[in-house]
Amino acid sequence: MNTFKGLRQYFLLILLAIANCSLSFAQGSGTENDPYIMEDGGEYAFKMYNDFYGQFIVPEDVSTDGVVLEVIADNWTDIYADKEMTELVSVTTGNFAPYTSTVSIKKGTKKGTIYYVYSNFPLNSGSAKVSFGGGTPLKLSNVSPVQGSELSAGESYIFLEFTKPIRFESCKMIAGKVQKDVVANATDRFVSIEAKAELMDCYQSGELKQGDNILFIFSNVTSYDGKSALGSVVLNYKAAPRPLVLVSTVNTPETGMPNIKSWMSKNEEEGLIHLTFDGELNKEANITATLSYGDFEAEEPGEYYTESLVPTFTSDNTLTIDLRGKLRIPSQMVTSGKNYGEMLLTIRGIEDKYGYASYTENSASAGAYFLTYGFEVINYSLMTEFMPASGQNIDNINEITIWMHETGANVTFTGATFEYVHNGENKKVVVDSSNIKVEQDEEDEAAHYIIIPTPSFSRDANSQVKFYLNVENFPDGMDHAAYITATFVTNGYEVPTGIESISQSLYKQIYTLDGKKVIHPKKHSIYIINGKKTLVK
Repeated sequence: MNTFKGLRQYFLLILLAIANCSLSFAQGSGTENDPYIMEDGGEYAFKMYNDFYGQFIVPEDVSTDGVVLEVIADNWTDIYADKEMTELVSVTTGNFAPYTSTVSIKKGTKKGTIYYVYSNFPLNSGSAKVSFGGGTPLKLSNVSPVQGSELSAGESYIFLEFTKPIRFESCKMIAGKVQKDVVANATDRFVSIEAKAELMDCYQSGELKQGDNILFIFSNVTSYDGKSALGSVVLNYKAAPRPLVLVSTVNTPETGMPNIKSWMSKNEEEGLIHLTFDGELNKEANITATLSYGDFEAEEPGEYYTESLVPTFTSDNTLTIDLRGKLRIPSQMVTSGKNYGEMLLTIRGIEDKYGYASYTENSASAGAYFLTYGFEVINYSLMTEFMPASGQNIDNINEITIWMHETGANVTFTGATFEYVHNGENKKVVVDSSNIKVEQDEEDEAAHYIIIPTPSFSRDANSQVKFYLNVENFPDGMDHAAYITATFVTNGYEVPTGIESISQSLYKQIYTLDGKKVIHPKKHSIYIINGKKTLVK
């Protein structure tokens, strides 16, 4: 037991020694009354939402030019020459963390001179790193993708990070045997290059092929203040295979479909979007398609609508997006019901069969395509009138006529259905559209008559016959079924023997001997049925 107690005391002494060492290196707590006493090479913590105070004491007389005090911090930091912090002497650079604050220490500055480091109400944790002397050396600290790796025109975004904000004269690309100027954007310590268009030109001209070297050369690289220089910086990559190229489209804004409509029927080709490439696609790739509508930045909730779609492959090199068969109206998509007049279709993740992203001109988007459509709300209205009217007796009625007034479009139908009861069982008979006649209303160009011959079918007395047009979808995708439905009554009817065996599609071919069309044949009478003289028993 005493042994364990001794070990515990021993470890406590070690921990206390470590803590004392840390405190001796980082003197102070960073508050106004107890500032950090900062040293060359030291790192000092920010306390979120608490002002940061530090002091740097020049350790020796400064006898040369070029000496700097530099603080690289995760929050904006200033350096002052006086305790009251009225004399700002630092230059702080950076649009985002880390920020670099630099003070040029004049030749002749005496040992013991104090500089006051301050950060007002830091919003982040992190730290401040101090260097004194020549300052942080300028060098390239990070490159993505790693040098020596493959670079594809499908995803050629290159990112560089330096230790200091930089400037340079130019950036050139040597791809195979071709040299081109490329645009490189520098922001503080960071530089980005996107040379997909330049690389693609080299592939297309045959001057670049898989495995060739690709070089990026930055000339005359210096720190932004001009006090440090690197000269030339060279990046080296290998060319990936030439990426797939989109060669044709169907139903894009440029190829026949400028607008996405609030309703597009399943039986029409509009709304079926095809993207065809010049090579085989990767069918295992994570390809996504998203339809979006509204205001992404709106403060009001519910003003931005997104819809995920499932892309399909209609061939080895064709991707298809189906927008049909779904009702999209402003009142269902956004809270305000506002018609924003535009829809965006975004397709991402398109690759060739080897997993390389397809080529697209969109910046920083590997294998991504953005199609901006107009948005059109289908305005459709329908009025109808039945002759005979719904509720009347259907017996001895040779045909049913529907007066139909439509605006915006005309409905299509495949036939008409009569639902009835016979011997207590529910049954139905369908009249094919080929037997239905449509006639224009001469007094109203927006109206027409639909004339449906009444088939011969047995039905129970005192039952109902429901009639409706067979419409799969209305032009606006809404439900207007009530306008094309009627319910009639019947006293009952039995089809004579011999008629039941005749297909209902042939009922129009039943005539009397003198050529008159018959809907309800009588027993023990002779008719012309399907072109033949027939006795109805």
